[in-house]
Order: sequence, then C-alpha cells, then structure tokens
Amino acid sequence: MRADTVDLRRIFGRDIRYTVPLFQRPYVWSRDDNWAALWEDIRRTVERAARTGDTVAPHFLGAVVFDETPYLSSSLETRQVIDGQQRLTTLQLFLFAARLSATARDHERSVRLLSKFLENDEDLFDSGHHPDHRYKVWPTNADRDEFRSVMLGEGGDGRLAGAVAYFQQEIDAWLAECPEPHERLGMLVQTMREQLRLVIIDLEEHDDAQVVFETLNSRGTPLEHADLIKNLLFRNAEHSGADVDRLYKTYWAPFDQDEWRTEQTTGRITRSRLDVFLTYWLTMRTGREFTASSLFKEFESWLNSASAPSEDVFAELARYAEIYERIDQHPLHGIEGRFLYRMKVMQTSTPMPLLLFLYGLDDAVLPAERRHRAIRAIDSYLVRRAILNLSSRDYNNVFRDLVTAASRQPEHADEVIIKALSAMQGHHRQWPTDMEFRTALEQDPIYTRLYRHRVRILLEALEDELRTDHTEQLTVPVGEQLGAKLTIEHVMPQSWRDNWPPLDDDPSEGADRDELVHTLGNLTLVTARLNPTLGNMAWDDKRQWLSKHSLLRLTHGTLLNPPPTAEINGWASAWNEHRISARGAHLASLALGIWPLADQLLAAPETPELDSR
Repeated sequence: MRADTVDLRRIFGRDIRYTVPLFQRPYVWSRDDNWAALWEDIRRTVERAARTGDTVAPHFLGAVVFDETPYLSSSLETRQVIDGQQRLTTLQLFLFAARLSATARDHERSVRLLSKFLENDEDLFDSGHHPDHRYKVWPTNADRDEFRSVMLGEGGDGRLAGAVAYFQQEIDAWLAECPEPHERLGMLVQTMREQLRLVIIDLEEHDDAQVVFETLNSRGTPLEHADLIKNLLFRNAEHSGADVDRLYKTYWAPFDQDEWRTEQTTGRITRSRLDVFLTYWLTMRTGREFTASSLFKEFESWLNSASAPSEDVFAELARYAEIYERIDQHPLHGIEGRFLYRMKVMQTSTPMPLLLFLYGLDDAVLPAERRHRAIRAIDSYLVRRAILNLSSRDYNNVFRDLVTAASRQPEHADEVIIKALSAMQGHHRQWPTDMEFRTALEQDPIYTRLYRHRVRILLEALEDELRTDHTEQLTVPVGEQLGAKLTIEHVMPQSWRDNWPPLDDDPSEGADRDELVHTLGNLTLVTARLNPTLGNMAWDDKRQWLSKHSLLRLTHGTLLNPPPTAEINGWASAWNEHRISARGAHLASLALGIWPLADQLLAAPETPELDSR
C-alpha cells in the first residue's frame, strides 16, 4: 500500500467521488464524542494562525484508507472508502455548514471555495441519470437519503442533519465574537484548505482490503463485531458476483437501524443488540463456546467451514433476526409469554440459543404443543434452581449441550430436552426434585434469602395459577408494567411484636417467627400504594383492608378464605403459625404443578396452549 500525508485540497479540491460501500456501518459520530473535538481542533488552528500571523504547523486529523474501483457511468475518478468514512463524511458536513454561514454573510469568495470542496463539475457526469455524482463523498446505503436531503438544504432530524446544525451554530457564534467576521471566515476557509492534513493510504492491487478493514478503527468509535461481520459477508458476496445492493435491501438493511444498534448489557458486558443476537445465533449454529470478544473470529471460522452461498447466510440471519424479535416482543400472557417474562426479570439470557433453535423449527417438524412442553421444562429447570438459590455458573454449557442434543432429533426436541435436563447431575446442573423444591417453598425464609424479583415472579405465577376462565382479569399485573406493579406484603409483619402476640401454647414465645414471616405461606402481593398503609397493623384491621381493596385470588382464595387443602376451623379469625404453614403447603403444591418434573411433563398430553398461565 502507498501512504501519503495530504491537505484537504488534495482530497476534496479535485473532481472525485469517495464512495462508502454498503457493507460499512452507518454514520455514528456524535457531538460529545466527535464533533466538538473536531471543531475545537479546527478553531484552535485558525486562532493560532491569526495570533502569529505566520503559517502554523498543520493539524493532523487521522488516516483514511482508499481502494481504487472502476466507475464506468461517469468520467469521475472514484475511490472506495475502506476505512475513515466517519471522518470524511463529517468533514463534508462541516464544510457544508461553513458554506451556510458564508452564504448568510454574503461572503462570495468563501462560498465559491467551499463549493469546490463539496461538489464535482457537472460537465463530468450525466446529472440527469446520476444526480448524486455531484457529491464528493457518497455514504453507505443507510445514510444516503438523509445525506442527500441535508446537502440539498432540506434539513432533517437525523444524525447527519444534527451535525450540520451543530457546526453551523458553533461557526456562527465564533464569527459573532469577532469585530471582523468576514476576515475570520476567510481564515477559516484558508485553514480548511491548507492546514488540515490526513494520512491517505491507497491500497494496491494485491493488498487485502478485508484485513485492513478489520485492523483499523475510526476515531473514538471502535468497530463492533457486527460491522466486521457485515464487511466480511458483503465482500465475499461481491467477490462471488452477487448483487450486493439487492442483498442489502432484502436482508441486511434493518440491521443498520437504531433498534439493532442500541446497547444492552448481558452479564457484565455492554454490547450492541445486534452483537448480542449474532452471539446467540452463532452459539446455536456451532454449539461452540466463545467469548464476546471473539465473536467475529468465530463467525469467520464458521463461514469458512460452512461454505454456504452468500444469499443463504444472509437469508438465515434475517430469518432468525425476525424470530429473535418475536421472542423479545412476545406478549406476556400464556405459557411462553410468562416464561419469557420470567427470563427477563431474572436476567437469564443463556437459554436464548436454544429458544432460537426451537422457534426456528417449522411447525411440521416441531408442532407448537411440543414447543410449549419444551419451554415448560426449561422454565421449571430455571425457576426451581432459582428458588433453591442454586448457581447459574454452568448455564452456558447446559443450554449449549441442549441445542446439540435437540438438533439431532428436532422432531422430538421436547422429549430430548426434558430427558437431558432430567439426567443433569451435580450441584451446578441438577434439576431439583419435588422434595427439594417443596421443602424450600414451605420452610425457607425465601424473602430474605432470594432476590426480591425471584419472590415476586413466584407469587405472580401462583396468582396466575389460581385464576380461571371465570375470573375477571386473566393476567395479573407483572413487574414490567410499572404503573400496575405489585409489591410483596408480609401478612404477619416483620415487626410482628407490635400488634401480634405469640400463641398461648407456644413454648418459644414466638422466637421462630422471625424466619417464619419470610416464608411463602406468609407472603402475598398488594399495590405499591396499599403496602405502606397496611404496615404493622393487627390482623383484624389488615384483613378488612385486604378484603376491601385486593382483587387477587392469591389473597382471597388462600389467605382471607381457607385454601382447599386446609383443615382449620374459623380460618379468618386469626393469622398465625398454623395458618402460615397450611397456606404454604397449599401454595407449594400449586408451584409443583406450575413447574413440574420430567415424568409429569412427558405424561401430559400434547394439547394446544389454552390456559392463561
């Protein structure tokens, strides 16, 4: 490759087109991270030259990499931008903003000089067929409509328009500070032409543009793995003679939208949503374990070994992205919706490769009823282990192994998953037994031993289970619905000594209550406004408040009234250890049915999802 240091006259002062390939990422520079720093660099350089009155040392803006490419539709020399497109695009936006300021002040010389840096000679191309050839820089597909609109002076509300507005505001304010704004404007234009330098790297015939792209970053904005993967896929497609524009529009364009580029946290790592999806997909596809930092290299290795046609890879990614979207936005009701809600609340994402696999199977291969059964097994496995407070450290391996096992018999994926989970051994993998689960639910002070969100999803699921087709509201408000969020209420309060005397025949005089009040049998859900009102009030008062304001079956069906399995006379007259134990046993039995073990799941008939659990 050839490298040279040049000023902007060499880059923009001639008729040329710098085209950004469609497989590069959209424009991502921003005010705080990039625009303000660029303006500060330019402003300081101009003011330094004004103070000294002499030519100052040039200011370096970084490097750009070009690859020569034929362009037969005009007489314009063309370069493909391999790296540095963010910098080149920003410079064009700055020059355009400067021209707006010069035009507003009728500074014709500056307008003419800046126009030569912004637009090509129309005699060199057919403006009727190729009007966009007037621009020196032509961005990637995702940005072209907005770039055209901005450069035609039509404005907009996107990132490119924001850059122009920012630069023009800063330039205008800076010019207004000076008693001779025209002179200062002339100095700005001269500095832009002569004192700003870039390192230009021109690739030669045998240089590998892909290798160069992978190893270079734009200033302040490191490349994401998704950008490297995109570049790799489109370069392979281009080399194979595929219609890359059609591939982009048909399959990849949605990935360049903001919804896929937003950051989200998995574990302790923050990445773009697209990187997260690609990690799940590649884990499902390969069954291999890899770190977030090695996503691109793992993808490249898979792509080389798969030898799949480019269009097949694009189509598969687009298809699974739609599946991922459906999973992510699934309604909160039903077996699947409640399970996916609980996954989000517990911040458990490791089953996602397995879910992609299950949802990716056609109904003719794995009917919905079988998928529901597999999901109930996964839900049971996760919730039982969460309630027993068991480690999730090995979940990556567990669910990767399940994908591998299920892929061998996709038409029986539910049975394979259930049997594989049932066979898990060891503290980090086992599926807790009914006895272990029941004991934890009835005896453990779960309120103090578990994260609050785990206790809440347990109580929410029990409320769902208690509701029937005859109940008015079929779906209990859940934690994500902040306006209707329910909070955990201790029926016998934690500070029970104020109004709750111990039983007359209690030899320990209530000493065991400090743990008992935190067990499942003593917990219910109430609104955030009712909770502080109830406080430590005595049972007779609390019973009246709950009876008047609560609509929950969890409260009315197992607390204010005796659960079906309780054998205690005068149930509502008191709330004590006996009632807490009886209610806890009943709720534990319900929980065993909500989250069953393998035998019960395999024995259950394959029926469509008709209930609201």
